[in-house]
Amino acid sequence: MKYLIKNINVFDSNSEIQTNQNIYISKGKIENFSYNKNNNDKKCQIIDGANKLLVPVITDLYSNLKTPGEEHRSILDQEISAAIAGGITNVCCHPATDPVLDEPSLIKELISKANKIFPINIKPFAAITKNLAGEQLSEMKELFDAGAIGFSQAEKPIIDTKVLLRAFEYAKTFGFTLFLRPTENYLSKNTYANESSIATRLGLKGSNRNSEIIEILKYIALSKDIGTKIHLSKISCKESLEIIEKAKNENINVTCDVSINQLLFSEQDIDGYNTNYHLVPPLRSKIDQKEIFNNIENDVIDAISSDHCPVDLDKKMLPFEESEPGASSFETFLPLIFKIAQDQQINITKLLSKISLEPYKILNNKKYDLNKCTNIDFCLYDESLSWIPSQSSIKTSGKNIPFEYELQGRVSHTFVDGEKIYEL
Repeated sequence: MKYLIKNINVFDSNSEIQTNQNIYISKGKIENFSYNKNNNDKKCQIIDGANKLLVPVITDLYSNLKTPGEEHRSILDQEISAAIAGGITNVCCHPATDPVLDEPSLIKELISKANKIFPINIKPFAAITKNLAGEQLSEMKELFDAGAIGFSQAEKPIIDTKVLLRAFEYAKTFGFTLFLRPTENYLSKNTYANESSIATRLGLKGSNRNSEIIEILKYIALSKDIGTKIHLSKISCKESLEIIEKAKNENINVTCDVSINQLLFSEQDIDGYNTNYHLVPPLRSKIDQKEIFNNIENDVIDAISSDHCPVDLDKKMLPFEESEPGASSFETFLPLIFKIAQDQQINITKLLSKISLEPYKILNNKKYDLNKCTNIDFCLYDESLSWIPSQSSIKTSGKNIPFEYELQGRVSHTFVDGEKIYEL
């Protein structure tokens, strides 16, 4: 199919917004970025780009599709539909499934199943260790060849440091990236909130911030010694960011992301025992949140993840400490990025780069060039549309959204490999 998108603003590969562009797409790529001729091709679909922004290759570095093994709770086609409706064309899913993604056949099956639903780019992380148990390394080379984009333990740390060391060495040998969520096992086990006066007052066992800091120090020390490329997921603490900045200044091969939940909420939001704010890592202090924003602007933080995690409402209606953590956020991801830009007075191009160009570069070790790619992925974001996300209006099987208030702007179209796969 051929497309002519008229009068569109474009967030380009240089993290700039080009206004009032006419772009012509044919055979999956941009043939002419300033197409101004009268188009007589009846096979060409014309799309009005007024009030819309073209955002390329939104890449989500941390999500949970609950597949395989939990199809009774999370239906894959619903989660993929939700991602597409949110303009997300690259979905990285962690391996904490049932069974765990530690066999090549499971990686192939997940990708195949997803592709039969929609031609979206599902990029699974394979487990670093068998069954995520932290005892025996998985067959990482075979898993990578099967389609794994990288390797992770999800929320389960490797307690045995010798096993962790071997994982770093093996990953370095083959050029794999380890995607690590820093959490020390004993300090974080059976905790439900940030360790603070708020948690104490609510009677909730708090997670000590050293749980995150200790693991980051360990991972960075190993990366420095061995040279393994590491990505640290869902950073939440001020001190963690200070350590990462120092490591980057020393040219250690480390990148990091932060969950959008940490940008939207703080520990104060749990005051009413609203289980939609039961999240992992726990919501931190306003001071931590301020430092997160600062480190987005100075590029210590490389990416923002959706941390999408569908949870049954009955699991959220339990007492706070018994409820299942997580929030559904695929469909609200991009609108909330725009809300954060407005509320925090951050340049929207900075935030857009953290969900598109930068995470793409982390995964692929190369820059995304909208003009040169032969199979372009992008979405059109209509800034004129206002809507209220609700349990009835979202496509995800998990209706656990932590808010229901009006958002300005919504994804109107999503393209994968230069073909339109979604229209509002």
